[in-house]
Amino acid sequence: MELSNQLASGFRSLLGRVDARMWVYLLAGALYIFGVWEHIPYGGGHLYSDIVTVYQNRFCHSGPCGTGLPYTNYFVEYPVIVGFFMYAMGMLGRYLPFAPSQGLLVNYYFWSALLLLIPTYLSIDELFKIADIVGLKSPRRRILLYFVATPSFVFMVLTNWYIIGVFFTLFGLRKFLQGSRWVSGILLGISAAANLVTAMPALGLILAMKDRRETIKFLVGVFATVGIIYFPVIVLNSFPHSYLNAYNVTVNYPFKFPNLNVITDFFQYQANWYTEGSWMLALFSSYNPIRHVLFPAAFILLSGAIVFKGFKMRWMLTKSADTTFEDWANYVVLMAALFSFAWLFSSYVSTPQTNLLLLPFFTLLPMSKYYPEFLVFDTANSLIDVYGFSQPLLVLGITLHPVMFGSPYQSQVQALEVIRSLWIGKFLIYDGLLSKRFSTAKLTIRKPPETRV
Repeated sequence: MELSNQLASGFRSLLGRVDARMWVYLLAGALYIFGVWEHIPYGGGHLYSDIVTVYQNRFCHSGPCGTGLPYTNYFVEYPVIVGFFMYAMGMLGRYLPFAPSQGLLVNYYFWSALLLLIPTYLSIDELFKIADIVGLKSPRRRILLYFVATPSFVFMVLTNWYIIGVFFTLFGLRKFLQGSRWVSGILLGISAAANLVTAMPALGLILAMKDRRETIKFLVGVFATVGIIYFPVIVLNSFPHSYLNAYNVTVNYPFKFPNLNVITDFFQYQANWYTEGSWMLALFSSYNPIRHVLFPAAFILLSGAIVFKGFKMRWMLTKSADTTFEDWANYVVLMAALFSFAWLFSSYVSTPQTNLLLLPFFTLLPMSKYYPEFLVFDTANSLIDVYGFSQPLLVLGITLHPVMFGSPYQSQVQALEVIRSLWIGKFLIYDGLLSKRFSTAKLTIRKPPETRV
């Protein structure tokens, strides 16, 4: 009788846990559907989306959108997984349209929204799994408040393709915490081949390695995966073909092996990009070459501070007799978070959609001391696109006319970008590097008696 009561109690507890988590998924679905409507091209909520605009710019130069391959026939300013995702969605929109009367771009967008739902839901699932590993208190509440019911989730998931890289990064982080360095490296490599920025947490994982052998396995997993993904494109580009580059100039390539323009064009395009979303806007013009000096200098300086803190905490963790597995797991997540914040704060390109990389760390760590501060920060971040580059009130007949470019002292949009960038620096330095919450071995939010390191 006692056993049956225990089983019944356990079943009720499990059912309650599943139901509670299901509400997070249901709300995420509702907000995602609203986001789909917001970004419908030529309708919906009139919000800007790179998903449509970049496809137009790269595949639809003149007349109907072409069927040429990305990187081989058309330049694409994203790593190859995103480029071929765009191509595949365009083919599905062309040959299997949801709404044939709406045209290719709308159907391309509908297919993109449908397929991007997969990494969106899987990211939430990975957050639940990581939350269990690190011993996070109230994981459903934190995932709801800091990831799902956020302006960035509502407005930014379908602004770009970052959610693909975010999912593979979270998957890789979880496998790392579970002890698989090789698989973790592979997953971070996929993240890098999708959205290079989303792979920045890998730097923190390197710092958390326990020995050289683990480091080698992880790095081989990362670089071998990126190489395997890029190799077929390099081979294809080596055969004679006509290529429309980033500047709308047609280049006719003869046979050349290896033709590395898929890599060189990407980095050249990124290096020539103007200052966007950075605190540097408050000091220099958008094309000031000093941005190429400040970026690496700031990142190296901040990385040194992270490494110093990381080794200090690592020493304390290994020396403490009370260190649990959750302590070590929180240390790993913290190192991944600090490098992510440092990269975005240092870079002269830190667009609003990159907040999708930060949301998981706000969820898993107390990077923001007070929830209202996080909410205001994330709202200000979303306003950059919603107010600056969109017309959300057009359904009411109201057209917005913000000053989008120029000095942040003249443009509200640029001012928001500077404030957001400095705020990221505040989270990194004050709430991360200097915070006493991350200065001892007692890292966990909840401290259950578990396996020792």
